[in-house]
Amino acid sequence: MLALFSLLLPPVLAGQTTSGGDPADAVVRLDPFDVTSVATDRYQASNTISGTAMNTPLKDVPMTINVITSEFLNDAIVGSLERALDFNSSVTQTTRGETNNQNALFSLRGFRNRNILLDGVMGGDYIPRYLIDRIEVVKGPNTLYGQSDPGGLVNMISKRPRARDHAYLNARFSTFDMYGGDIDVNVAQVVPGVGLRVLASHESTDGFRWLDGTDSSFGAVTAEWKATASTRIRVLGSLNRNSGQPSNRGARPFMLVPTDLNGDGDTLDRVNGLLESTARYNSDFVPWEFTSQTKNSYLDQRASYAQFNLQQSLGSSVDLQYSFMRAEQENVVSFREFNTFSAAGSVTALYQTTNSVNVEDAHTLNVLARAKTGPVRHTLIAGARQTMSKRDHVPYQLRPGTAAELAALNALGRTFRHTVTKAELLAGAEIWKDDAPTRSEIVAAGFRANQAARNYEGVKTYYVSDSFSLFDERLRILAGLRRFEVTGWSYQVNGSGGSKRLSRDTSYQIGVNYAITKSLVAFANQATSYNPNGFDSETNDYFPPEESEAIEAGFKIDGLWGGRISGSVAWFNIDKDNVVRSDYNPFEFRSTTEITDDRSEGVDVELFVNLTPTWQTTLSYTHLNARTVASRTEALGLRLEGAAPDRLTFFTTYAINNGSFKGLRFGGGAIRAWGPIQQFGTSDSRLVREDGYTQVNLFARYETVLYDKPVTFGINVSNLTNEFFIRARANSNTPREIVGSINVRF
Repeated sequence: MLALFSLLLPPVLAGQTTSGGDPADAVVRLDPFDVTSVATDRYQASNTISGTAMNTPLKDVPMTINVITSEFLNDAIVGSLERALDFNSSVTQTTRGETNNQNALFSLRGFRNRNILLDGVMGGDYIPRYLIDRIEVVKGPNTLYGQSDPGGLVNMISKRPRARDHAYLNARFSTFDMYGGDIDVNVAQVVPGVGLRVLASHESTDGFRWLDGTDSSFGAVTAEWKATASTRIRVLGSLNRNSGQPSNRGARPFMLVPTDLNGDGDTLDRVNGLLESTARYNSDFVPWEFTSQTKNSYLDQRASYAQFNLQQSLGSSVDLQYSFMRAEQENVVSFREFNTFSAAGSVTALYQTTNSVNVEDAHTLNVLARAKTGPVRHTLIAGARQTMSKRDHVPYQLRPGTAAELAALNALGRTFRHTVTKAELLAGAEIWKDDAPTRSEIVAAGFRANQAARNYEGVKTYYVSDSFSLFDERLRILAGLRRFEVTGWSYQVNGSGGSKRLSRDTSYQIGVNYAITKSLVAFANQATSYNPNGFDSETNDYFPPEESEAIEAGFKIDGLWGGRISGSVAWFNIDKDNVVRSDYNPFEFRSTTEITDDRSEGVDVELFVNLTPTWQTTLSYTHLNARTVASRTEALGLRLEGAAPDRLTFFTTYAINNGSFKGLRFGGGAIRAWGPIQQFGTSDSRLVREDGYTQVNLFARYETVLYDKPVTFGINVSNLTNEFFIRARANSNTPREIVGSINVRF
């Protein structure tokens, strides 16, 4: 790889062109670090910044990248991160929210994803929807983002000032007593050279469960200053807060059903890591609107972001970019949970409160250089990134099933529910009216559920990649190297710990694009990734690191059939070794840990079809065979968590531009997932799974003018057929909801 660089990359400045050079060498330059400045065709984007860290046409990047545009987000009126990704066929949710700061994690091509990025760096665990301009989903690992997951990453692109003034006021309301409003004001020039954009949002809803409801508020200010012709500075600050009921934390309990798995007539054996006597499933009798919460349950989530970005051009061939980001989240939650009904039909309560605080700092320096050596054009990016994470997670609990904790619970002097039975629920027991300990009572009288005080992780990443083209730019090659160092340490409550562990690795990527025709590009990509694992208390040593290799190949389509069809088709194979997964076993009262080698292989298809200038359709399909292929325990053959074997998504919109219905736009979409979809990662929960589902959504918009102001009326219907399914780990979807909206432009 290094030999390839040395042959094709002599000193960069030797290949620079000047303004007096051959006009044929002139290249139209986009803003190299801003993809939002490139117009989209409603749901179809032409450029990306996530694959190469620079503004690049999608067809020139040798990997599959799906872009969820701002127009799609606005039409779908998605209010949360997981809803925004519903129509990406290779992404499924794998955790319920409100457990700590991790509101939603995802499975990409079968692998749980830890890289939720904001503008290319770790954005923390909770990112507000109304900060986001677009979402880019990169399939497979690459060399730019440190500890990259082999399935890919999700990069959120924040909103920034625009070149034209605008002011939008949006109001929305729904069948769940939801009301909300959004403000988006952009001033192209507050003073010469300075643009400003102000965003604000508030939403309140009663929800659909027995006891439900949240209030959400968000505000952000972003400014951009063109200090000189070659210097640009951008800053961003935002605050977000959610409060109310922790509905997802009290989601549907499971049920234990002893099952004869090997057909020998009893339920006493262990089969594929699962005790037949403790086989559990998703509950089939708990009503959709179930919640275990009470009036004393409590949720308070706060998130803040700060960004500073400096961009400096050095002539026509070199650009520098420095950025700093700080993300802070605090999640305070107090809840009651019922985990698993016994075979006799009863379940014991858990009263718990947690306080989770996360702080992420990231510094990034990029150097982007363009050069020409003979017939070869180079676009090189070299950079360094340093991130530092601090995490606290403090849980206190009171469990009636434990003698000492039951005594502490009784000492509070009030009557609390210790158990609930299936018979009580079927008889209509109003468990949401129960009394429960307050957060302060659980902290004062409860028992700490862990002894971890604070965790630290520092990551230094150094990367270089070159995208160069030959044969009149028909052949493009992307070659990259990433070197990173991960330093981790932690402290216990008693002050012990603090010893640092340093892990290092070098990963590579090589990708090729070849333009068969102007509209059809063949591509292939190979990349490796690495991640250090945690400590193994049984061996007093660290688990071996995760190592993976991903390969994909396929075609990118750009304007076939007279410009009507674009998209990508890809085959992929991912191998990941030494995967350590742990989940809590409610019957053995401990975490079950399994170590496996995993494989995911399949096909991804994404198509944009424009049959007429006013009719646009997106279609995506993923076939996925994701499972464990080697196991040091008993997890062999277990499907990977969240990996749907087949998933099809479809969304379409049709606009009327003439006649009596001019200004009307309508459409909708459907999601079809085939099961089984594994809900946990360990063998003792292998029967907890979703068997598949279909969801249908509809929308309509009508644009008109009232009192000389452009006004858009909208309606969205989600889950039209009111189909129930489990989104992730007992977290169900939402019943049919009708949302109305009014948008006024001033």
